[in-house]
Amino acid sequence: MGSTSVELSADVMRVLAHELRQPLSTIESIAYYLTLILPEDEKVREQLDRIQKLVEQSNWMLTSGQFICDALPPAREGVDLRELIDRIDLEGFTVEIAGDIPLVHADSALLKAAIENLLMLFRQFSGRAVFRVTPNGIELISEVTGCRSESSLGPGSALSIQGVRRVVEALGGSLDLEIDPATGIWLRVMLP
Repeated sequence: MGSTSVELSADVMRVLAHELRQPLSTIESIAYYLTLILPEDEKVREQLDRIQKLVEQSNWMLTSGQFICDALPPAREGVDLRELIDRIDLEGFTVEIAGDIPLVHADSALLKAAIENLLMLFRQFSGRAVFRVTPNGIELISEVTGCRSESSLGPGSALSIQGVRRVVEALGGSLDLEIDPATGIWLRVMLP
């Protein structure tokens, strides 16, 4: 694929993401409005929650697609992971941070978006989830059992993993994923 073709793909993905996010936002607003005006009914609430989760999942898939298609910025700076993590919603995760964390060389906004993308992936699993920061990078661990491969992780998961892998490798790092049906999912992002 030539560079013009790659640029065209990235442009199409940006336009597609922008155009799809508008109706998704409207759907999410309508679902929220309905939660306010409809009487309390467990089945109705379940369906409205489901709509909101599907909108969130669709936005997540669009972000993953953009990671795959967009040109990644070559600019890198020293990023303090502790400061970056303070700006990320880690609700639902047990957070473990090692004592001495060196600066990583990355684009701060892109790295933050990639981490948030992985958190979305892990939030879809039930059970205990751990977000661990080590001197070498980040680990995400979920005790969800029964998954056998990337394709068994659910809709959008493979796209998310490939998108974040592309970002991390462009930064000079790596992403490893291990899935054990008996013990859970372990994802390690090594950062430069």
